[in-house]
Amino acid sequence: MGTFSIATIVLFVVLGCLAGFLAGLLGLGGGIIMVPLLLYVPPMFGFAPLGMKIVAGMTTVQSFAGTLSGAIGHHRFKRIHWPLVAALGGPMTLAGFIGSRFSVAISEQVMLLVFALMAVAASLLMLMPKKDAAVEETLDDVNFHWPLAIATGALIGTAAGIIGQGGGFLYVPAILYQLNIPTRICIGSALAIGILSSGAVLLGRLGTSQIPWQDAFILVVGVIVGAQLGSLLSQRTPRVVLRRILAIVILATAIKIGSSVIEQYQHTSLSGYFTASIVADTT
Repeated sequence: MGTFSIATIVLFVVLGCLAGFLAGLLGLGGGIIMVPLLLYVPPMFGFAPLGMKIVAGMTTVQSFAGTLSGAIGHHRFKRIHWPLVAALGGPMTLAGFIGSRFSVAISEQVMLLVFALMAVAASLLMLMPKKDAAVEETLDDVNFHWPLAIATGALIGTAAGIIGQGGGFLYVPAILYQLNIPTRICIGSALAIGILSSGAVLLGRLGTSQIPWQDAFILVVGVIVGAQLGSLLSQRTPRVVLRRILAIVILATAIKIGSSVIEQYQHTSLSGYFTASIVADTT
């Protein structure tokens, strides 16, 4: 954006703090929340609207900073299970790269619709009762099925790569319910996995002039602070409350993706209608 006013700096720091807080609290990268905030909030306060390319570049840095800061906070409380991060995050990162290469061969509307349905299923899954241990579990209490974790990471990574999303709103429920990982360890481990996925995206964009670094660095100041606060509050929030908040955020994500499908379908239908009308008028 070039020259920054005090109001612009304050706005970016506040938005970054909000996204970082949610990342640290829930284990999500925050990009799915940050994109609409950056697109729609600045014009509400009289600022010029940001283009999608600028927003995408800023959220690339924001997601990496948010997951890194949040993971550091959760690591202090011994909430990251590194073998789980390797088993799920490694295949997911590799499959995400492969999926992104094949995305051109699949209809965007179809994949967005499938992803939205998966997100709805994930949010409904998180509303189901989950029996928590009477005593808070530690890392030593965690056991998971390695082949299942690897297969889950590969499947989610492929879908995320095709659709261009980080996939956090899918792998967090998978860690919780499919792999049966305790809630707080799930959130901390999800942030560590997010470092891998968002870091891969950031590396891919370095040197491509797609990242407005000045804007991004101002945003990151708020992200780092917010993620630390979120990770702290995450340790003090009842586990069932954390899962309910996660379910709401994931369901909102599904609705957002579903609305994108409808908008694209309507746009395609209107374009087809006008094209057909023009052809009819010229024949």
